[in-house]
Amino acid sequence: MTSDMEINGNGDTASLKRKREPKDDPALSQKKHRRKSKSKLPSAGDGHETGDSGLQKVNGDVELSDAPSPALLPKAVPWKVSKPMGGRMLDIDPIFSPDERHLIITYNTSIQVYSTEDSLLVRRIPLPVSGTEDVGEAVAVHIVSSSLSRCDPDYIWVACSDGRVWYLNWTSGEGADTPFRVEAKKVLDAVVDAVEINGAEEDVLLVLQKLTRSSAQIVAYNSHALSTASGKLLHTYDENPQYLRSAAGGRLIVATAKEAVHVGLLKPKKLASLEDLAYRFHSFDIPDIVSSFDVRHTTRTTKKGALELQAVDIAVGGARGAIYVYQDLLSKLPGESSAAPKAGTVQPRKYHWHRRAVHSVKWSADGNYLISGGYETVLVLWQVDTGRLEFLPHLLASIENIVVSPRGSSYAIHLDDNSTMILSTAEMRPTMYVSGIQSLVLGDRPSKDALVRRVWRPVDELTSPLVAAVNPRNPAHMFLCVGNGQQAAQTGATSSTPLLQVFDISTFHGVAKQAIARTNPTDVNITSEGAPVIEPTATKLAFSRDGKWLVSVDEWQPPERDTEAFLTGSKTPAEASRERKEIHLKFWEVGAEDDSLQLVTRVTDAHHTDQTEAIFDLAADPASSRFATIGADGMVRFWTPKLRRRDGLAATGPEGQPLRSWSCSRVVSLPTYEQQDDSAEVPPKNVSRSGAITFSEDGSILFAAFGPPSGGLVAAIDTETGEFRDVISGMLRGEIRAIKSLGSSLIMLSEDLVVYDVVSDEILYSYSLKETSEAAKRFTQLAVNYESRSLALVAPVPDQAQAKMKKGARSELVVLNIDEDEPQLVKTFPQLITSVCAAPSSSGFIIVDSAAQLWSVTEGSEQAPLLQSLADLGVDAVGVNGQSAGQELALQEGEASDEEMEDADQDVEMREDEEDDDDTHAVVVAPQRLAEIFDAAPAFAMPPIEDVFYQVTGLFATKPVNT
Repeated sequence: MTSDMEINGNGDTASLKRKREPKDDPALSQKKHRRKSKSKLPSAGDGHETGDSGLQKVNGDVELSDAPSPALLPKAVPWKVSKPMGGRMLDIDPIFSPDERHLIITYNTSIQVYSTEDSLLVRRIPLPVSGTEDVGEAVAVHIVSSSLSRCDPDYIWVACSDGRVWYLNWTSGEGADTPFRVEAKKVLDAVVDAVEINGAEEDVLLVLQKLTRSSAQIVAYNSHALSTASGKLLHTYDENPQYLRSAAGGRLIVATAKEAVHVGLLKPKKLASLEDLAYRFHSFDIPDIVSSFDVRHTTRTTKKGALELQAVDIAVGGARGAIYVYQDLLSKLPGESSAAPKAGTVQPRKYHWHRRAVHSVKWSADGNYLISGGYETVLVLWQVDTGRLEFLPHLLASIENIVVSPRGSSYAIHLDDNSTMILSTAEMRPTMYVSGIQSLVLGDRPSKDALVRRVWRPVDELTSPLVAAVNPRNPAHMFLCVGNGQQAAQTGATSSTPLLQVFDISTFHGVAKQAIARTNPTDVNITSEGAPVIEPTATKLAFSRDGKWLVSVDEWQPPERDTEAFLTGSKTPAEASRERKEIHLKFWEVGAEDDSLQLVTRVTDAHHTDQTEAIFDLAADPASSRFATIGADGMVRFWTPKLRRRDGLAATGPEGQPLRSWSCSRVVSLPTYEQQDDSAEVPPKNVSRSGAITFSEDGSILFAAFGPPSGGLVAAIDTETGEFRDVISGMLRGEIRAIKSLGSSLIMLSEDLVVYDVVSDEILYSYSLKETSEAAKRFTQLAVNYESRSLALVAPVPDQAQAKMKKGARSELVVLNIDEDEPQLVKTFPQLITSVCAAPSSSGFIIVDSAAQLWSVTEGSEQAPLLQSLADLGVDAVGVNGQSAGQELALQEGEASDEEMEDADQDVEMREDEEDDDDTHAVVVAPQRLAEIFDAAPAFAMPPIEDVFYQVTGLFATKPVNT
């Protein structure tokens, strides 16, 4: 196509000619629409997955609407979605197995079992947690507790806030489909203890059930009571309920209210049934709001052989940072003859170091130490008798949970950046580390720091999508912009994401984390007024075509509350904050072996006029090591590397490699709609503008979309000369969200999705998106896969109740082939999709949702990257009890006698003898045969490990042909 405008030698527009206008050319708004013949609508039983919003033709276009309508899907859907993996670790204590060989971690949608020896995932037990929200409640259904069974250590009890209770075999995953249900308005907490009833010990589940906003009751259930949903009421108190604990075989129950502790002692009598269970409760006040607590007890054996409580110690963590220790509490409570529920004033010992709420406090195994943690990312060890302190500082994020192992030899530490580690008590060194996706997630429970009103408000909604990219050189590594944990990321008006996490999709484990913007992990991060110091936010991320270079954009501006010193004249705090906004464009060299990043060039205010201008988009040239940016100043800048010189000579690194730096090689000024038409209404200067850019597949053209909502233009720029090859108008309506190039097609996303053929100058097809809130529009995303010539459109499901991106928001995914105007897949996800990326060297897409779960969307010809644990495949080398898989199988089928084992050994010997009689041969496998198996697809898109195993063993098991 020839250009319709003249440009000067610098690439700037000297005079602009109008290309076409809607009023003069009717074909501009109704281009030559090339429509495919519509296939027959599938029936409900065809197995097609359709979204709740559906797709509907409107005036020749397709509209994404709320009303359920027949989906325009072909008969055979060639795309499929994998099961979700990962999730968010909940604020629930991890569980050690009795032999300390496994750690059970509770996620928002599953229970996951990890090996403490190698940190590998052994088993994932998904739970159908999602459900309708409670009437009048702002928090959705969620898991509230998980406890190891006292009678059978192979089982755990999991309680949900809606009253469902699972009894799961964590060694096999059984029981996830058959939950019990208790009759409760809302379950706040639950704990399990072994109680002797009718001469035999059995698990008794103690449930803290909510009655009203400021009252609760404790109800006991055994297996029979759970089957009938009729438990035994033990205690009711009219105070804001918090947590529940039990100890000493059910002889002691401790429940906390907002500023009180309720202690229940089992009445000494034999229990013939659950109805005989009765407690004597006493309560006393706490000087602070309870944020965490732990109970330690000692027992003794009486002359009659019965166990009785000898001493009880309670440590209570406060919301203002103090720890209150109540030692020998039994001696301070009223006796059995007293009927007063109040115990009067109980004087504690006070320990204070934390600046905010104590998130977790635990007794050591010997009772001589207290271990606590909170927002300060410091593990604190208190010597109870002397008050002496020891610290383990500079952990990765805020400490949420601390668990002492059964033998007392290690601590399990759960951090709020979605990671858990095990520390040895002797050396305080990590022996296990598990890390999930560390993106910002809106939790099911409010933060413990929010128990006290502070001068700042945490973020209660997602304000921007997750910035992510996949390394082309290592497609299994996904780079995500994250923060210093949930607490640190939610302290500003928008979420702070100054860190870059490298996440391995093949092993589903975090590999590394590195700062790409200024952070404050070791400095004082609270101002003198008590407000947190706001960290920068990474807004853009892009790899070069060979994966050797990474470019990032980060922004920071001071909050308005900190601009009082800059207010002069009539200047407002918002203007003062805007004037001091900082935007940095950074170029990083990516390590070939470990994906480490080395900062090469930092450009401050890459786009600016009389003030710092935002960078709208960032694009990488698919044909060379070149990048381009577009800013609010209406400029497109090209960035290229050059050799770094020192004293006229090329600078080299420690190993003799040449050093490079990046600089702007060309600046192109973009045209505006008012320049195209003198009669067009000129928008005011303060009107918001938006923009996006993309390179063509061969890198010869850069397509730049820019303009106000009333009239955006798309300019085709020659990347070698900077000249305009074409300027397209009338294609954009509203804010420009994305633009992508695929072959000769240009995909433009604004209020509409338009697929335009630049060669034939016609619109192939278009979609109209349903109107949503401004917050929801930011989560409308577009990704293009060059392998499958397909595009994925992600948009929040319109809902007036979900105008903000809070808990409960959902998204819809639409996958289209560039040559077909009918969607290949339409699916509604139960969570909000925060990021979608095309998988390099594969035909699919990778999706991250607001629950920190990972999904893969692949074509039917490819195997979806379902991550399967060894237990799911049935090929565990060592069972959970330390036995081989064959030994466990024999035990499951029944205890084999010695004679049977001897017969089996004889059979094995006979088979070995028979094999020795055959002609043995040395198997020789050509390397290319193995390469065909392992290089068929990237690691995350490989077939299940079981299939790969059989393919490899098939090569080595094949005997040569006799000649």
